[in-house]
Amino acid sequence: MILEQTGKICDGLYATGHNVMPAFLLASPTPVLFDAGVAAIGPLYLKDIELYLGRTDTLKYLLLTHSHYDHCGAIPFLQEKIPGLKIGANAHAAKILQKPNAVELIRTLNSNFAKVFKDFIGDENISFNPVEVDLLLKEGDELDFGEGWTVRVIETPGHTRDSLSFHIPKIKAAIVGEAAGVFHNNGINPQFSSSYSDYVTSLEKLTTLDIDILALGHRYIVTGDDIGRYLKDSIETTVSFKSHIEEYLDRFNSDREKVVEAILEEVYDKTVLKQQDATSFSINLRAQVRVVAEGK
Repeated sequence: MILEQTGKICDGLYATGHNVMPAFLLASPTPVLFDAGVAAIGPLYLKDIELYLGRTDTLKYLLLTHSHYDHCGAIPFLQEKIPGLKIGANAHAAKILQKPNAVELIRTLNSNFAKVFKDFIGDENISFNPVEVDLLLKEGDELDFGEGWTVRVIETPGHTRDSLSFHIPKIKAAIVGEAAGVFHNNGINPQFSSSYSDYVTSLEKLTTLDIDILALGHRYIVTGDDIGRYLKDSIETTVSFKSHIEEYLDRFNSDREKVVEAILEEVYDKTVLKQQDATSFSINLRAQVRVVAEGK
């Protein structure tokens, strides 16, 4: 099944906040949150954390799938509300989250959602500031959160250089950010913003996992036999989209901006506004065209 929901996914795992940009909560003896969406949803994440854990201060770790604005935006808010909350991420993400230009872009893109999710904010301060990563994560790390709740770290680059996925064997679940694409309008949108070849390799790596739950970075959770079909479709769609970009590069004599304009006219749907606004959508698309043009 492909589910669109927040709340309980299975015993011990919850989707918090808004299903457009969920943060996944593992209610292990040492609780863990995966990702932190956009800043404007921060108060809703906090409310759900308290609902499922009983107290917010029991949350000890927040682990990032990658450093894009819509996965890290609420970190400063949550750290202010939960003193001592430690952040785990890839080493490259740790550098990005300290770079002034990157922080300013994250801040700007997050501000685009303040109006969309204004009802969640109230009088809260949701400003984004540089984030210090406490725990550098890499391929093969296995984190023990008590009573058999372990989390395996899997490097799944391609969407970004710093993309990580998290495998939770006890419940046969994987939290993958955008390493498996974005499901929208009954189709999969590939997300190879840093490397096409790495992205396909990461998708193939995900197919080897023994999982019953595939938690995507936006909106949906894939379960059971549909996981294999979804990942197969994601690979095929990725290959097809690369070919489509190559066709446009040939048609427009390698003028990347014309390629971006043509594809935007074809695929950008204003119904994805709450999931990804036009600015960030265009940034990602330009990155994809660059990746294909440069053979990365």
